Amino acid sequence: MSAPGSGPGGPPVAVVPGAGWVDVFSRVVVQVGFPVVVAGVLLWFLLTRFESTMDTITDRMQKNMETASQLAAAITAQLPELQRQSYELGKQSEELRQQTALMQRIATDVGESLALRRKQLAAPHAAGGTP
Repeated sequence: MSAPGSGPGGPPVAVVPGAGWVDVFSRVVVQVGFPVVVAGVLLWFLLTRFESTMDTITDRMQKNMETASQLAAAITAQLPELQRQSYELGKQSEELRQQTALMQRIATDVGESLALRRKQLAAPHAAGGTP
């Protein structure tokens, strides 16, 4: 005769509690509560996303720093030219001041010459003579 419990398919399969991840997960849920498990899963998800986001941010900051460095180098290269142009504009401004003073002196002299000529032309008419 055959042993009890052994059938045509062999001995019965015994399920050992705690052997699978589902059993472990269900025990954790039972022990700490569903809201705590959900909060833990969300925290884990956010932290992994946060790390990815921080990596992206640091990469962008690195590129911005390189761009700022290139901009600073370009501005430094332009500085001597801007100083030269400023010096040239200063010289031109002084030349324009001198020309303006000369034009004012000429305008004053022309005004005095016109006043003198008008006086000369008016003098013979006043005496009854011809110019």
